[in-house]
Amino acid sequence: MLDLEINQDLLQRVAQRDHRSILVLYNQCFAFMMQRLSRLSLHKEEQMSVMNTAFLKAIERIETFDNSKDFKAWLGTIVKNEFIDQYRKKQAHAKHYNDVLPPLEDTTDTGADILLQLADTEQLYFHFIDALPETTRIVFNLYVLEEMSREEIAQSLDMSYDAVKWHVLKARKQIAEQLKMTPHEK
Repeated sequence: MLDLEINQDLLQRVAQRDHRSILVLYNQCFAFMMQRLSRLSLHKEEQMSVMNTAFLKAIERIETFDNSKDFKAWLGTIVKNEFIDQYRKKQAHAKHYNDVLPPLEDTTDTGADILLQLADTEQLYFHFIDALPETTRIVFNLYVLEEMSREEIAQSLDMSYDAVKWHVLKARKQIAEQLKMTPHEK
């Protein structure tokens, strides 16, 4: 995990809206925020949009940060919540235009190509997660990586508890099937 040590003096200058301090904070937090988003979204444009909006919200609310708490956890929560908000908006928009939008083309590599590109098991595991359908991947990552409960995910994504449970089980099943089909080195 990336180290994110933030100086309290810097946060005070940011609270006073010092532009240079805001830029310094942005540069210090950039890698951390992108790492958080890389497991939730596969698209760099979407990651940047969420990250920039989340950072602006953090700046607007910097006075609410409790200095006795962990800044990394506080910022991570803002990033996760902003991703969830944008995902919900995208889902609502997609519901209205499902019949109008053309289907996306599948540009994924073949399994053999992927195995040649991926050297270690962790990368392979994350590749299997990335190959999940979007909603299943997001639910699974919120459940496993963000350690949200099924109830929290259901409430955050406006889904039923049973739908969240189904997505988690579907993800586990698909990952297990992919692992079974993966040739093991001896």
